[in-house]
Amino acid sequence: MNNVLGLKSLMICCLLMTFYVVSNAQETDCAGVVNGLALEDECGDCQSAYVYNFITHSVTFVATEDEADLGPNDILVLPDDPGNPYWNQSCSSVLGCTDPMACNFDYLATEDDGTCGITDDCGDCQLPYCYNPVTHEVSYTAAADCGNVWVSGDMLSNPAMNPYWNASCDVPGCTYSGACNYFMGANMDDGSCDYESCVISGCTYESALNYSPDATEDDGSCEFSSCLADLNSDGIVGTQDLLMFLSEFGFSCN
Repeated sequence: MNNVLGLKSLMICCLLMTFYVVSNAQETDCAGVVNGLALEDECGDCQSAYVYNFITHSVTFVATEDEADLGPNDILVLPDDPGNPYWNQSCSSVLGCTDPMACNFDYLATEDDGTCGITDDCGDCQLPYCYNPVTHEVSYTAAADCGNVWVSGDMLSNPAMNPYWNASCDVPGCTYSGACNYFMGANMDDGSCDYESCVISGCTYESALNYSPDATEDDGSCEFSSCLADLNSDGIVGTQDLLMFLSEFGFSCN
């Protein structure tokens, strides 16, 4: 009798141990995370769960449920959820902007087409475009489809290259091209134009003894030789001066 009771106790103990081991078993997901949420899709890609904000449309990938810090506008999207656009995404190519930092980031895109935009100082999303320098036509398309000038990157944020940059907001500055501090990017004159700081006074007559090639404004200081007949300025009125005079004789001064 005691042997039977002992055998039953041993069997119960083994069952309890098996249940404990199974219930506390730790599995590693396709990303190598213990008890992680990642799953491998039908394309063979390891897809992670993420927190999605349905107001800002931001996506934050998480490895486990503990990492999912949900706010009032957030939901946790599991890898194989029916509404998860990343699941089986690489099985088909979707062109678009794949840079999460771009103002036109497309979370559905699988292949970047060069159309990622930049937010200007006015808060507007400026998109790259194809520019035809002959017809001045602008078309918004993929970089690979542009047969003319592709305006993107530094060119896109340069007002001289992209007239749309900061076009919707006021950019104060000097708008008069003749001013010393003319600002090409300004679209609203702020009265700061300066016409004096770049003016260099001096003698602007090339035939003067004190001619200044850097002078932008003549100050009346020009000095000329007192010997007017010394045309070649060698200090002597000689044959060369006479020849120079005769070579010009008869020409109209008008």
